[in-house]
Amino acid sequence: MSCAHVGRVVTAAVLATAGAALVLGLLSRRRPAPVPLVRCPIHGIAYDTELEICPECAKTQAATGPAGPETHHLGIETTGGAR
Repeated sequence: MSCAHVGRVVTAAVLATAGAALVLGLLSRRRPAPVPLVRCPIHGIAYDTELEICPECAKTQAATGPAGPETHHLGIETTGGAR
């Protein structure tokens, strides 16, 4: 074996060892906990559970009030279909 060939083999072995150590080091790192998400059944938007309400639902509540839109009754009482 020539000196050039030995040098290439040694260089390849060193690079392979360093690469393996780097990959194993990256794989063993602690990953942060995933953020819990919830999907709004009305709008289909995924949002963080810390918000407690979908951003679009919050906009709707801010515009209409917390109780929802007012329903205007005409003052007519029904008696279950009897006339």
